[in-house]
Amino acid sequence: MVENVITPNFSMRDSMLRVMIDNKWSDFYYTVGTYPWIKVSWELILINEWIEKLTPKDTSDFAKSLVTQEQWDQLHQTHNLDFAFSFQWSRFRWNVSFQMQSIMIVLRLLSDKIPSLQDLDLPLIYREITKLGQWLVLITWPTWSGKSTTLAAMINEINEKYAKHIITIEDPIEYMHPHKMSIVEQKEIGKDVPDYRTALIWAMRQNPQVILFWEMRSTEEIEMALTLAETGHLVFSTLHTKSATQTVSRIIDSFPAGQQNQVRLQLADTLAWVFSQRLLRKSDWSWIRMVKEILIKNTAVSNLIRENELHQLPSMMQISGKEWMQILEQDLLQYINEWDITLEEWLKYANNPKFLKDNVRL
Repeated sequence: MVENVITPNFSMRDSMLRVMIDNKWSDFYYTVGTYPWIKVSWELILINEWIEKLTPKDTSDFAKSLVTQEQWDQLHQTHNLDFAFSFQWSRFRWNVSFQMQSIMIVLRLLSDKIPSLQDLDLPLIYREITKLGQWLVLITWPTWSGKSTTLAAMINEINEKYAKHIITIEDPIEYMHPHKMSIVEQKEIGKDVPDYRTALIWAMRQNPQVILFWEMRSTEEIEMALTLAETGHLVFSTLHTKSATQTVSRIIDSFPAGQQNQVRLQLADTLAWVFSQRLLRKSDWSWIRMVKEILIKNTAVSNLIRENELHQLPSMMQISGKEWMQILEQDLLQYINEWDITLEEWLKYANNPKFLKDNVRL
């Protein structure tokens, strides 16, 4: 539990956390001028019985009950705070921010256990990745796409089957990995290390075989990830991109023009896999397993990256199904033809709607 040095209303906080755990609510929203909201599956539901609309004091008091004095001071300096903590054997992720000069809180209930690759119904290629001795593996898409869950399952697979030294650098730590076959060191930004750059420098000196850092946010961090992958480390990270092609372009374009050719050469050698994934809902509004796009480095893919022919990557993925590659639309097409998702749903996320319109069975 986060140590608290501010006098809080513990009863309100603890009651809400218990209700979330008991009802398995995924998200909780607490903001001024309305009632609390919860998310169940895909629907937002208003809690307006036996409660008044929230005031600035309500949200401020609730936030104070979650944080230390140091975090409270940081919140007022940066106007944003991300952290995770445990309560009654359940783990929560919080974001506290400001809107209209008042505090807003978003809470997510995390899974009680680290899911396995089998639990997530991921193809065998995900398991094959965990056998690698080095290279760069990226999980991409914007927020709320299950990236952290997929990464946790892959780290768990390594932890259960191989004797490795694993370092994770997270902001915040969501899934807590016990030591199994591997040694797992989890470092949280702001608590164990000051920032990603420093954490990566320190990690290089600690002789890990596997490094996970949550997001490549700067050119320097991308450069360090490429260097780590070149020097015998298996590196996992994320980017907020919507496709494998966009991922490669984003990495290259983040460097000055004079460095881009060298980066293309590095990327062609070190980038092993890109998984772009998205969680969709069924026609009945319940969850389904993710849809995904998979790019795997082979000679042809490396050549396309090296020669800056990135526009040909989608075609290469589409025709390389025997090597587990696919574009996002091939996964979407399966669900559409099985009537698992609506046309409106796939139109939101398709990178190439024409492919679906040409192939869907209506």
